[in-house]
Amino acid sequence: MYSNRVFITGTSSGLGKFLATKFTEKGHAVIFHNGRADFDLRDEEQIKLLAEKVVESRANVLINNAAIICPGTELQEYSVELINDMINVNLRAPILLTYYLLPHLTDVININSMVGLEVKKNRTLYSATKWGLRGFSNSLKVELGGINILDVYPTNIKTTPDKENAMEVEGVVENIYQAFMSKKQELILDGRPR
Repeated sequence: MYSNRVFITGTSSGLGKFLATKFTEKGHAVIFHNGRADFDLRDEEQIKLLAEKVVESRANVLINNAAIICPGTELQEYSVELINDMINVNLRAPILLTYYLLPHLTDVININSMVGLEVKKNRTLYSATKWGLRGFSNSLKVELGGINILDVYPTNIKTTPDKENAMEVEGVVENIYQAFMSKKQELILDGRPR
C-alpha cells in the first residue's frame, strides 16, 4: 500500500473522476472535490476554506484538474462573467491551492492542455489560462526544491462515450499515474492522428 493522500479537484465528472478511480485502485487515499457542490473554485474565500480542509486531511499530493473547458468561440462571444470564471477556475484556483498547500506537499500534478503549448483559433481565453498555468508551474519548478511538479499536456480525451477523435481515458490516466510514480516533470499526450 502507498502512503500518499491525494487531493484532486473536479472529481465529479470527466478526467478527475477517472483519476480518482485510478489513484484509489492503486492504493492511495483520495480526497474528492465535487465542484460547486463542495467548494466553488471561482470564489477566493471558498478556495481558502477548501485548502484548510485539505490540510486537515493530511494530503501530500495535489492534482489541479478542475477547469472550465474551452467553448471554441471567438473572444467577442464570451461574456465578461465567463472570462472571469475561466480565469478564476483554470488559473487562479490552481495557483491559490498550490500556495496554501505547498508546505504540506510532496507532489503537484497540473492538468494543462495541448493549447498550453500551441496557439489555436477560437481558444483565446482558454489558451491564456493554460499558458498562465504553464508559466506558473515552470517558474515554481525553478524556485522550489524537494517537491515534484508534473505538468500534463493532453489533447482531447474520451471522458464520455459520445466524444469523437479522442484518446481513450484509461490509457491517459495510466500514463499520468506512471509519470507521477516515476517523478517526471512533463507529460505530453498528443493523441491526434499523424
